[in-house]
Amino acid sequence: MKNNLHFVGETEGVIFNHDSFCEMIKHIMVKYGEITYERANEKLKNSFLIEEPESKDDVEFLGHELEFHWAMLALHGDMYWIKGIPSDYNNFKKEYLAWEKAIKLKYKLKELYIYYEIKK
Repeated sequence: MKNNLHFVGETEGVIFNHDSFCEMIKHIMVKYGEITYERANEKLKNSFLIEEPESKDDVEFLGHELEFHWAMLALHGDMYWIKGIPSDYNNFKKEYLAWEKAIKLKYKLKELYIYYEIKK
């Protein structure tokens, strides 16, 4: 996994920080899935999230859902929300966003997606 993956479309590009993305997923599993970091690492390695995106479409697929959703999917599997596990942080948004900001600072994680316009 690495950061600074560049993908370009017709009118915009994106820099995707895959390593930071995967680290955030693991930390979400630890905090909200109540598992160890080692177990979160195992869960991530057994998911498609570990695969390096090959296109801008792949990055946009990941970006269309919250990292929280991807973490819970990797931890609990398909249809996890029917078990009563939240798929988003709406009920604890303020706490989650503060926690996420602190994690990014503590572990020096980069912004996950940086979109930019293609100038012609």
